[in-house]
Amino acid sequence: MKILNQAQYNQGIGKFKLLSSNAGVGSIITTKLGSYALILDINKWKFIEWANRKISLIRENESDNQKIYNQAQKEINNRGLLIVDDKRFVEFLKIEKELESLVCLIDIPHMSLNESFNTPNWKNHPIKTALDRNEEEGKSSDYMINATHFPKWFTNRKGHLKKINEWKDIWKKECQKQGGILKDFHFSPPRDGNDFRSEFYAKNIEGTLVKNKVYQTLNQTNILLICPNGHLSDIPWSKYLNWKLNHRNEDPEAKDLLSYDGCCTKPELIWTESKNKSEGYGSIYIHCNNCGSGKDKAFKVNLEGINSIKPKCKGEKPWEQELDSCSIPNEICNLKPEEVMRTALVTANNVYYASGFSSLYIPMHLAENKSKELIDALIVCNDKFNRTLGTKFEKTKEQWFNKNVDEEFLEIDCGINISNLSFSIDELISKLGIEFNNDCTDNNIDNFENYRWQEYHCFTQNPSNEDEGLKFTDIELSKELSSYFSKVQQIEELKVTQVQLDFTRVQPRDRIVRNGTVEYSKEAKNIFSEEADKLFILPANESLGEGLFFQFNQEKMDNWINSNEKILSERFKRFMQEPNIDIQGAATMRKIYNNGIKHFLIHSFSHMIMRELEFSCGYPTASLKERLYISNNSEKQMSGVLIYTAEGSEGSMGGLVSQGEPERISIIIKKGLERMENCSSDPLCWESEGQGIFDLNLASCFSCSLVSETACEEMNLGLDRRVLVDEEFGYFMGKNK
Repeated sequence: MKILNQAQYNQGIGKFKLLSSNAGVGSIITTKLGSYALILDINKWKFIEWANRKISLIRENESDNQKIYNQAQKEINNRGLLIVDDKRFVEFLKIEKELESLVCLIDIPHMSLNESFNTPNWKNHPIKTALDRNEEEGKSSDYMINATHFPKWFTNRKGHLKKINEWKDIWKKECQKQGGILKDFHFSPPRDGNDFRSEFYAKNIEGTLVKNKVYQTLNQTNILLICPNGHLSDIPWSKYLNWKLNHRNEDPEAKDLLSYDGCCTKPELIWTESKNKSEGYGSIYIHCNNCGSGKDKAFKVNLEGINSIKPKCKGEKPWEQELDSCSIPNEICNLKPEEVMRTALVTANNVYYASGFSSLYIPMHLAENKSKELIDALIVCNDKFNRTLGTKFEKTKEQWFNKNVDEEFLEIDCGINISNLSFSIDELISKLGIEFNNDCTDNNIDNFENYRWQEYHCFTQNPSNEDEGLKFTDIELSKELSSYFSKVQQIEELKVTQVQLDFTRVQPRDRIVRNGTVEYSKEAKNIFSEEADKLFILPANESLGEGLFFQFNQEKMDNWINSNEKILSERFKRFMQEPNIDIQGAATMRKIYNNGIKHFLIHSFSHMIMRELEFSCGYPTASLKERLYISNNSEKQMSGVLIYTAEGSEGSMGGLVSQGEPERISIIIKKGLERMENCSSDPLCWESEGQGIFDLNLASCFSCSLVSETACEEMNLGLDRRVLVDEEFGYFMGKNK
């Protein structure tokens, strides 16, 4: 299949790989043609831009948040798109990302490509059907993710090195010469307008026989500059040539590289690769045909040592570039004195690190342990009160509440059916007044931990639930299991929503919780370019699944730790020392330090269950995921884990839930423990004092404990199978048995 025009110039990516380190905003993906594409920010995605504009118009005519949400949902559904109904998640993102105007999340549409033409299968697509049904206009490209070429430098067969906009100008001139046979959209993929190759006749997607002229495709360079603050820059090759010939002695690290002039006013750069030398930067040469820089044999310029340059950052953000513009947005970069830009290959791991967050759907009344009516009324009260702030109607909370809230307000403004209340209207108003007047945000609260606590509280405080999107029930524990677990639940139905929060480069962003205060190791870049108060929607991926929830017996766990205090303290001594927060991996080290020994216990048990499910019922660990509930916070103590599968919008078929039957789960745990006793790497693994990244694992390796990276929340760190099965101090063995 030949790619001959812009409509065919598409790259297939699974929707669940978007918003991740595979293909999130700001990432560079390698296309099947070998070129590199930079994913643009969400405000360049046409369906997001349309939805954001539509909600903005709705807000101009409506002030009630619930009505805004309902109208937005209707409009978005009419366009064939889906709203992700997770209000708890929206409220969390409002706080965490400071998006006070956020209204809803939109599910990224699935667009498959035709194998014959590499164009979207649009004719019978559900979105097109919805558009036709509602007499709405739209085309397939409106629902696809936009990207731009990066790096911007391309070479032709003769080694001429130019930016893509220069090659496009050459193409436009060739289009004029060909008298209409060639169009601008035939430039995709990027081609050399001066290098005609062949012509042929072929049918297009409409079945019409057309003449095609083929020109040689260009080769994209693969070296760029990355900034610890997330910025991204092309290497200005003409300036590089000037630096290496004229400024290298005075500026050996090329700190002012991006500020130098080019080698001349109209550079004609040539990129050549020596065939006589071994592969490497030393065998790549660059010179200018116009001014002769680098052309003299005595002063030939190659790329040797390019990895040692450290330019000052100009704060460029090419992922925010408009598709029809050549200019790249930039901002002031506040790099620390010891931090610098560095060169990297496009495919290097340190070019991109995405920070994502997943939400388990929990109805608001279960998450906050309050009646649905109280939560709905509290949201309306806060919304209406906040709208009076800064106006002539501004009052204290108590004054506003006493003046406005009564039975009529609850029924009309809040939409509460008074006749269906299970308690008196006076009781509702009293509780609402207390919640409303005392409602304040604790700036020191760990929002991530609090979010997990709501889920943990929902499972542990409710024996069952039948809400759409979350269905679970307790299983009857055997006497043997009840001595180790307070609860085991079968989660028949769950919904998991994934969003991308931001991204970094050079190193991942560590989120460190120290003494209840959250600190971040570095600055991160947002996935949106719109002002925060004008962003009303975020893209998300929602998937359905099922799972098993285990709550450990806290009393049993405490007794186990106390009765084995001496040996456990000695074994985990180095993990219980406060870590240095300025080193890489500090977030994981701090989490282990905060959670203590039970982090190893619960996390190791989680991996044991996932691996045993793979052995006993064929579930590959890549299709399973863990959700750890571990905290020593006295107000939000958690000791549990959820093992679930949620790989697609269809969910799974009940296989995981069936393993939670009392008889089966007991067998799975017993077999898992037996398997943990032996490892093909023993005795080295069993006696290990540190293995894995940063030596954060003890008796755990790929042969016995580690799972697929996508299945583990903690990068396969903080594991020790001996806390489970050691004959002397194991939780399920030893003296605790």
